[in-house]
Amino acid sequence: MEKDSFASISTEIYIIPVSSQYLVYAPLRRIAFLANTALVNFLWRLRQRRIEKYTNEEKTFMVFFKDIQLIGEEGDRPIATFKSAIFKPTEVTLFLTTRCNLRCVYCYASAGTRPCADMSLYTAKRGIGLVCGNAVELGKEKFVVGYHGGGEPTMHWKVLIESLAYARRQARKYGIEVRATAATNGVFSESKRRWIIENLDGVSLSVDGLPEIHDIHRPLSSGEPSSKIVFQTIASFEKANFSYGLRLTVTTYSVEKVPDSISYLLDYAHPKQIQLEPVYNLGRGQDKNLHVKPEAFVDAFRESKLITDKHGVKLFYSSARADVLTNRFCQSCGEGFSLTPDGDISACYEVCDKKMQFSEDFIFGRYDYHQKRFIFDDQKLYQLRNRTVENIPWCQECFCKWHCAGDCPNKARHAMIDGRFVGHPRCEITRALVLDQILEKINKSGGIFWVENSKQ
Repeated sequence: MEKDSFASISTEIYIIPVSSQYLVYAPLRRIAFLANTALVNFLWRLRQRRIEKYTNEEKTFMVFFKDIQLIGEEGDRPIATFKSAIFKPTEVTLFLTTRCNLRCVYCYASAGTRPCADMSLYTAKRGIGLVCGNAVELGKEKFVVGYHGGGEPTMHWKVLIESLAYARRQARKYGIEVRATAATNGVFSESKRRWIIENLDGVSLSVDGLPEIHDIHRPLSSGEPSSKIVFQTIASFEKANFSYGLRLTVTTYSVEKVPDSISYLLDYAHPKQIQLEPVYNLGRGQDKNLHVKPEAFVDAFRESKLITDKHGVKLFYSSARADVLTNRFCQSCGEGFSLTPDGDISACYEVCDKKMQFSEDFIFGRYDYHQKRFIFDDQKLYQLRNRTVENIPWCQECFCKWHCAGDCPNKARHAMIDGRFVGHPRCEITRALVLDQILEKINKSGGIFWVENSKQ
């Protein structure tokens, strides 16, 4: 093999120690394989173009690299980014109220103890009208209405049902569809359960597992247990074969019981998926010694995944997503359109009014009740849209960068001092769980290498 025929590696490669071996990972080529020291050293010299002549062993390496398409200029997969070059949202999230019938010990929004604010039907209609109009203008088949926010959306019931009725009327008027979802604590009456089953396309239901754990984490505003009502809601969803997912928040109190909680839930529940998240250092979750150590969370997740896999239920943590190639963590990076009760526009689900810390980074507009139109701060919107992983310095050397894309912008903002990122435990969790996902792909492909969609 002549020197001038040497191929090069142009794609990003990460090398991660795994026991006595190394994982070589090329995320944009969707390639991963296990390697020894000799192969890793050869890779390094190949990247640096420091090879004058191939040894026989290195020729074998080169054949392997060509077979899996690691070398050459072509082959990187596209990275998901903005759906539109301009801000034209076709989804609206309505933060209906700050009221809540629970007093969760870790609530990021301190729901129920902050000043009460309810969204008017007028404001809800304006938000729905905007996204419906955008969907029609862009030729979309549907628009989306979500109910979320700094309180329990079903506490503002009249506006919830009337706003969705309005959305349906608008959809029929323009010959498109509307999809409606909600994030809820599940504490409501049987009549509300029936309405939700009949009218929503799905919900994310917060429940923290075993009743004794759930009731410590998520008591009623009266201090009484809430688990009985929540499990009645789950039973109603199950009976109706309604589409729902579960979300569990993990604290130092519950982390060792997470696998037991998952087993308990799956003994009678069949959610579409289960989301497992460590408690956030926000709102009532601050300074309560609830924060779980990353390694403890990872151990609980791994053990729980063995259980969910047996039941055919997806278990996930929001930042660990090896199947995704993106430069943005979520819609808060310049595509989110959430309305607060006061008519302010927030990019983030976790920033539900101007009084929240760092709200100035995420609230980028408002509804002007005099001019009867939405007004956007173009400079703030530009800053939000510029929050892609290519522009996040502390992510550049991380093998998860194209998967977590810098993680949650709001949580990352809380981990900064004087504009400098000081680290976050979520990064440790993400790296461990993404590594698990990559190794699982290798194991399912024979135990040595994995190439997405490879026929070889």
